Amino acid sequence: MANPVFASEGVPGAEPFKLMWAAINFFILLAILYKFAYGPIFKMLDDRKNTIESSLRHAEEVRVEIEKMKQETQNSLMDARREAQDIVARAQKIADETKVEMVAKAREEAANERDRAVLEIQSAKEKAVNELRDTAATLAIMAAEKVLGKAITVEDHQ
Repeated sequence: MANPVFASEGVPGAEPFKLMWAAINFFILLAILYKFAYGPIFKMLDDRKNTIESSLRHAEEVRVEIEKMKQETQNSLMDARREAQDIVARAQKIADETKVEMVAKAREEAANERDRAVLEIQSAKEKAVNELRDTAATLAIMAAEKVLGKAITVEDHQ
């Protein structure tokens, strides 16, 4: 069945007219959408894009900062290990030096004690020899007095 409006007219060009109005309506709708809807939509999409890019930049900055902190931590740890090794080496060196000093001091003290003992022995020996000489001289004088029967004086002795 044909449309009664167009059937009575019988104009074959009526369909292009509708098509033209549909195209005009479409372009008007497009202009309205572009003016009022596309701007906010594109702004929202740009804002979202910028937010994502900002988040990615921030994530990269955080990653770089974490990597930097990790490197600093490793460097600090290596420095601490080196310092600990230096401290241990210095302590070992000091211990070795102290050991050498103690051994040298002990040897020196032993040598001093030996020298002091030798001096004491020599002094005691000299004292004993002197006492023995004095005793021998006294005994010789006493023996001579008994043999001679008189006391010997210094003049007689010479």
